[in-house]
Amino acid sequence: MSKVSASCHCGAVRFEVEQPTQVLDCNCSHCRLYGSLIAYYPQRDVHFASPPDTFIYMWGDRELEFHHCRTCGCATHTTLVGTVDAEKIGVNARLIRGLDPKRVRLVQKNNGNDGIFWTHTESPVLPSHDAPPSE
Repeated sequence: MSKVSASCHCGAVRFEVEQPTQVLDCNCSHCRLYGSLIAYYPQRDVHFASPPDTFIYMWGDRELEFHHCRTCGCATHTTLVGTVDAEKIGVNARLIRGLDPKRVRLVQKNNGNDGIFWTHTESPVLPSHDAPPSE
């Protein structure tokens, strides 16, 4: 695997990760409105150039922290509330420079519970963790 660089629009939040093999297209209202595609890594494998200067937005069950650059507002990454060395955090793969979408598996998750996605994949859509039981 090779390391790839990523940054928000203004460059204030920069990090390096291994090139992702898969990204998640979540259609919850936050990810859909920001256009995020999420790549997951152990937190210790995400190397920020300096401590990220972000503001945190939380909603719903208030278990996820959505980090945004304080300067340009880009959605940069997500963490579980109160974790410092989490098993995984999500980084916005759209910030990765030179990432070839054709070389990365796309997984869709229906957290918006409407089945609507801007992306296209042949893989089945994963159900929301809040999806009602099937009949």
